[in-house]
Amino acid sequence: MRRLRRAMRQPDEGFTLMELLVAMVIITMVLVSLMMVQVSALVTSAQSRQRTLATSVSNQVMEELRALPYLVLSKGMHTGFQSAGADPNVAGGRLRPPSATGVDEVLVTDSSQALDAAPLSGAGGTNVTRQTDPSIPGVEFLSRAYVSRNPATASGVLTLTVITSWTVRSTTKTQSVMLRSEAYAPQGGCGDNANMPFLGACQAIFSANGGSVAPATSVTPTAFDPVSGVAPAELLAGTIYASASITGGRTGVGVTSQQTSSADATVGLPGASFVQQDPAATALSTGGDQAVNQASNDVGAAGAAPANPADRTVLGAAPPVTLSGGGLTLRLRPASGVGGVAKSSMVASCAAGVPAGQGCAGATMTGGGATGAEMDVAGTTFGLAAIGAGGTASSFGGRMSSAAGSTAVGCTVLDGAGCVAAGTTRTIPSAQFGLGPWNGGAAPDGLVKVGAYSDGVRVERGKLQPVPSAVTSRTATLQYWTGSGYSSVTVDRTSSGTYAGAPVTWTSGGWTVTAEATVSITSAMSIASNVDPVACTGEGCSIDADTGTLSVSVRWTATDGTTSTAFVSATNLGTSKANAAYKAAPDA
Repeated sequence: MRRLRRAMRQPDEGFTLMELLVAMVIITMVLVSLMMVQVSALVTSAQSRQRTLATSVSNQVMEELRALPYLVLSKGMHTGFQSAGADPNVAGGRLRPPSATGVDEVLVTDSSQALDAAPLSGAGGTNVTRQTDPSIPGVEFLSRAYVSRNPATASGVLTLTVITSWTVRSTTKTQSVMLRSEAYAPQGGCGDNANMPFLGACQAIFSANGGSVAPATSVTPTAFDPVSGVAPAELLAGTIYASASITGGRTGVGVTSQQTSSADATVGLPGASFVQQDPAATALSTGGDQAVNQASNDVGAAGAAPANPADRTVLGAAPPVTLSGGGLTLRLRPASGVGGVAKSSMVASCAAGVPAGQGCAGATMTGGGATGAEMDVAGTTFGLAAIGAGGTASSFGGRMSSAAGSTAVGCTVLDGAGCVAAGTTRTIPSAQFGLGPWNGGAAPDGLVKVGAYSDGVRVERGKLQPVPSAVTSRTATLQYWTGSGYSSVTVDRTSSGTYAGAPVTWTSGGWTVTAEATVSITSAMSIASNVDPVACTGEGCSIDADTGTLSVSVRWTATDGTTSTAFVSATNLGTSKANAAYKAAPDA
């Protein structure tokens, strides 16, 4: 009992040496086991990542292979594809990969195969491509592309195979992945070289463009006749410049779609220039900046535009440019303060009436001061052309595939691959031509004046829109000097004709200036091509339209009795234009 009590009075006594050694051995074994599991997991993860990358490489090579024209694919590999070394997947002219013992197919080869058709037939006819990934240093993925005929498939079907192999890091073990696909090109269908040579073309094709052609004035000497070959003359005596031009702001959009969609929008600001007699020489210019915006839903192409880029905005501020010679001064004044916005998106709506997510482009131009071309003679200013402040222009394009557009843009009903539409509208508050203090108070408002000009055009094409006509509009008032007063013409979309005005004269300080105007109007135009107006196959269905033109040409002469200058200032008020095309997918 006393020994038991003594033992009970020593509860804090530790392990014996033997017990401690046994415990340490057990702990060490557990830690080593955990380390082995961790190392195994890391190795497995690394190998899995390598296989994932190899699969990705194979997919990329297969996409490149299928992107080749079918005429190239049908020839298969170049007969010398093995000249760079033995191919472990080929035996006796047949595809027999060790990793797939069930594959035993006749290879397609041709000595005339192109040598620039990688990955099938690259330099020297090789069918090998090599790729590395910085995230896995030391590992190279080697891909081989093959074209073969599988007896289990129908006649005329080609089997495409991509086998990617690599050596596992820190070992000599080689692994591989295999990817297979089939290619078929019926006559007249996808892949037919005479029709649509690429397999990727097995989808409907859409395109649409809209744009505003800006008012533009050109000034050229009367001796300048590029058609008959007369060499450019000097615009003003003693100068090196042969012509002058001034343009207003413009808008433009474009939308295309097949496997992927893309859209672009452009806004161009007013500008002016004097061009030298040598067209290659540097011009005296001002303004003309532009903003371009592009969007695409192509996630596979390198360098493709983003799906939803930020809007691009511009604001014009172009100073005037002048040219003096022979006692005259010409001055070009592009409009300043013109604002423009270029929008393109595959995600957001960038034009009123085009739903979000449909792929669109929109370009708008507003505001700004007046645009003018002027001539100073003996301290007196004459207006060659004066375009009033505050004009506008707006263009849109939309690719409607899953949501219909509004009545303002078209494509209000959808089926199948969908529809594409584009359009443009413009306004010009006022325009005057041949302004001056003419003798006898003639033509007090100029030889020609145009008021409240506006026009617009819209087109559409799609599965349910194979033949709709273009929607066009145009309104304006026109007055031209007849010698005793102004004659008025109401301009609409159907107007056309030529109107000759009476000449006017100014004399002062030994100078004499004369001017005479001619007005030309063309009607709105629409050209439709619908070879197959029901299905839009073959050449597809397309339409091209514009709102017509209104042009004013003024012939000027100025002389002081010794020096004489003659030139023509020709102004086209521009037009709104749009086109759309739809081509149904061929039977595959």
